[in-house]
Amino acid sequence: MKNKNKSQDNQNQLSIQAAELAIVGAAITTLGDTIATMAAVLALEAERQEQNNQNDTSKNGNQDMQKQLDYLTSEIEKLKKQVNGSNSRRLK
Repeated sequence: MKNKNKSQDNQNQLSIQAAELAIVGAAITTLGDTIATMAAVLALEAERQEQNNQNDTSKNGNQDMQKQLDYLTSEIEKLKKQVNGSNSRRLK
């Protein structure tokens, strides 16, 4: 009878240890999933920030290009006036 009780106690003890290990494993898995989710959120934020930076750079580049075009247009107008002025003097 004592052997049967010892065997039963050992069986119960093993079942309890197995359940405890299952709980620890589930907790570690949950922690790992949480970390993976946080990493995905950070990657998403980094991608959004990169897109915003690219948009800002593109806008700044367009503004700089427009300034250059405006400057070149004004320079061409000045040259036209100079050429037209010298041509009218030659004709007289």
